[in-house]
Amino acid sequence: MINILVVEDDEKLNQIICAYLCRNNYQAKGCKNPVEAYDLLYSEIFDLIISDIMMPQVNGFDFAKEIREKNPTIPILFITTLDDLSSKQKGFYAGIDDYKVFP
Repeated sequence: MINILVVEDDEKLNQIICAYLCRNNYQAKGCKNPVEAYDLLYSEIFDLIISDIMMPQVNGFDFAKEIREKNPTIPILFITTLDDLSSKQKGFYAGIDDYKVFP
């Protein structure tokens, strides 16, 4: 089973994404910020990270850079409302694999 880590500070959206993934035969764990995500990443193996950008403590760009230093192969998908070109470029420079904008 594919194990997915969802890093999203909006608790309701985090729950919705995890529930949707679980209903579609994925195993998903949610956390509210990168600090919680680091703990999970050290204790479990994930096949994909889905992350927001605008989060407390550590933003998604810094989180992606940190993940890339430790694991250059895990896919990272940003989900965000930031639709500007500079945010997209910054995300890809940080090492993400894809960028999904939510309206």
